Amino acid sequence: MQKILIVEDDAILLEMYQDKFVKEGFTVETAVDGKAGIEKMRTFRPDAVLLDLMMPKMTGFSVLELVKGEENLKNIPIIVLTNIYADAQDLLQNWGVKHFLLKANYTPEQVVEKVKQTIIPQAA
Repeated sequence: MQKILIVEDDAILLEMYQDKFVKEGFTVETAVDGKAGIEKMRTFRPDAVLLDLMMPKMTGFSVLELVKGEENLKNIPIIVLTNIYADAQDLLQNWGVKHFLLKANYTPEQVVEKVKQTIIPQAA
C-alpha cells in the first residue's frame, strides 16, 4: 500500500484530500504545519508528500530547504499543492519538487492521479 503525507493547514482541505487518498487505497498521515510535516516525514517515511507552501510554524519553502539537505528525506517525491503564486520552474529545477499544482486548477481526483503518476512506475 502506498503511503502519502499531506501537509496542509486548512482543516477542510486536509480532510477532503485525506478522504480521497484513503478511498484510493493509500495509507495517509497528515500534518497541519511544516514543522510537524518534517517530523512525520522522518517517522512515517511516505512514498510522496503533498505540501502546501503557506503554513504556520514552518512554511513549505522552509520544509523544502530542510529536506534538500537531509539525506534520509531528499529522495521523497514532493508535490507542491498551493494557491499562492510561486516560481514553478525554480521549485521544479532547484528545490526538488516533482510537480507544482495550483489548488484552484486541480480537482482532488486530478491530484490523486498526479501523485499516482509520481510514485507508481508506469507499465512499459
